[in-house]
Amino acid sequence: MTKSRNLRRPWSAEEEHQLISLLSAGATAVEIGERLGRTRHSVYARLQRFQRQRGRASRTSGKFFTQLPIV
Repeated sequence: MTKSRNLRRPWSAEEEHQLISLLSAGATAVEIGERLGRTRHSVYARLQRFQRQRGRASRTSGKFFTQLPIV
């Protein structure tokens, strides 16, 4: 039986923090993906989502979204 391509595992807050930490340390998307059990594509997609949400607040909680470090 094959896995559905639409089956996605949500990112936890801890994984997002690790993503940012590894990115700041100079890790590549492949290395980050291997460390977090994600694909390179999912790492890129999450980084793009951070970029789109930079400076925006959540509609439900009012908290600001995680900011990417300036590199």
